[in-house]
Amino acid sequence: MSVSFSKVFRSNIFYVFVIFIGLTLVTSVVVYLFERRSNPEEYRNLWDSFWWVLVTVFTVGYGDIKPETTGGRIVAILVMFTGISLLSLITATVSSIFVARRIREGQGLEKVKVEDHIIICGWYDRAERILESIFEVAGDSFPKVVLVNELTPEEVTSVVTRFEKEGVKYIRGDFTKIATLEKANLKKARMVILLPNLSKTDRVDADEKTILATLNIKSVSPKVKVLACILDPENESHVRRAKADYVFVSDQFSDFIIANQVSNPVMLEVFRGLLSMDSGKRICVEAIPARFVGKMYREVFEFFRKERRALPLGLVSQSEPISLSDFLSADTSFLDAFIEKKLKQAGKSLEEEEKVMVNLNPDDDYVIKRGEQVIVLR
Repeated sequence: MSVSFSKVFRSNIFYVFVIFIGLTLVTSVVVYLFERRSNPEEYRNLWDSFWWVLVTVFTVGYGDIKPETTGGRIVAILVMFTGISLLSLITATVSSIFVARRIREGQGLEKVKVEDHIIICGWYDRAERILESIFEVAGDSFPKVVLVNELTPEEVTSVVTRFEKEGVKYIRGDFTKIATLEKANLKKARMVILLPNLSKTDRVDADEKTILATLNIKSVSPKVKVLACILDPENESHVRRAKADYVFVSDQFSDFIIANQVSNPVMLEVFRGLLSMDSGKRICVEAIPARFVGKMYREVFEFFRKERRALPLGLVSQSEPISLSDFLSADTSFLDAFIEKKLKQAGKSLEEEEKVMVNLNPDDDYVIKRGEQVIVLR
């Protein structure tokens, strides 16, 4: 936590340290003046006197140096009383700083220092299950997670306590505010998940907050991936226009599952087995060894089926974003400037968004390309 010098100078601990150092220096000089003639073997210089004061204040009591004159012993008594008092005050002040900071962290008011973490904004009835599933899928390598919402202290304590082993952290505040997102260390995050904030808003306003949060996140940190979960399918285009990287509509696939269940009564259990965390089987994406680039899909299928004990379902690839500015000339001619101006007026970006391409059950003779990954059931 960065602290300005002016704030340090205004703090109580600074004044206590100044008094402590001042007392140590003054008493060192006074004792040296009293003892340098009567006890020159022990008080040879100011450093010996300074050493004696520190040993006395911290109650170490080595006994290698001790005052013999009346004046020196009177100073020693004063050092004992004032030193213990100041030392207790320093200890209490430092402890109170850490305790106050701990309390503020528990209340979600302190900035977190984690990096490469996942920020989960908003809260609704499925949020805790989503959080649980994230850790189940991750296995032993727990991702660092920071929650940002406005739940009651009791609700937050319950969630954080449940996931204490996973080290979940919490920031209290409105996630549409940039200041709140900065407390969650947005610029160092790996991904932001925006959930419908039904703990504070109704279903109509929840998607609006998601859109606003997406705009703010991308304005501050465009490279951070944003996964937005919305309630109304009609808002999907608005969220994508706000530059969300991934958009998920709640209950998006319920009509498909119901329709398949009507046509075939076993389909619901099939989907449950594929999508449930309790089934022990899950669909995941894995890298294809480099030696298979340029080879047929059938070879990849056999390799994963026999060597990896997984059932390949298809391929997936992600295209790199291409900037239109890459095609414009380097000398920023009038024509290039005109094109760029017109695109901005039309609300278009010069950057082409990343595209994820899925190729399920490709032909056996499909040629594997560089950058493709395999979708498997394991």
